[in-house]
Amino acid sequence: MNQKKALAEIAIDTRHGWVLPSFGSKKTDRFRFQASAHFEKDNTWGHRTWTLLVDLEKMPAPDAHSAEATVYFMVPEAPHYLLEEGARFELLQGENHYTHGVIKCVFDGEE
Repeated sequence: MNQKKALAEIAIDTRHGWVLPSFGSKKTDRFRFQASAHFEKDNTWGHRTWTLLVDLEKMPAPDAHSAEATVYFMVPEAPHYLLEEGARFELLQGENHYTHGVIKCVFDGEE
């Protein structure tokens, strides 16, 4: 299935390091997690919640300030138009804000 994906720069709080737990990947060369995403331009925020899958090549270094990751929505009916270059977003678990990021480039990917 073709799916819109994007490369994002995601901030890391150097005081706490990478705080989101990995899931669903048994490969040691990948680090993957899911989180609720709030995009600045999302007019449905507060009415609908969308889950973003974040896939990193590896666990970020403890002293890193940011990490590049491939991001994409988990369901076809998600607002894929929000994945556009320069789009700003935040990642949440429940009501807890974990980090924020910006889309660097967009591409169509195979899954």
